[in-house]
Amino acid sequence: MAITALVFGIASFPAICCWGAPAIGLGITAVILGRKARARIRAGAGALGGEGLAQAGWICGLIGGSLGLLYFLFVVGTFALSLIMSAQPQGS
Repeated sequence: MAITALVFGIASFPAICCWGAPAIGLGITAVILGRKARARIRAGAGALGGEGLAQAGWICGLIGGSLGLLYFLFVVGTFALSLIMSAQPQGS
């Protein structure tokens, strides 16, 4: 689960280029999996390893998801602004 969180967290960075929406989903998934993995590792009392991978996964997911959300809001805001500006009558 820790490796999956890390893979999703890292994959959220290039997903920002797809209007940010996939990065949000991958980031949220990485955060959830990373937190669950850390809880299981800590509950295992040293029998399980990979706490660093889990922590890196949820941190990467948090950063990638946040950047994806910001980019998504920027794209939607720009699109809405262009619609508003094009609907206004042009002065002569």
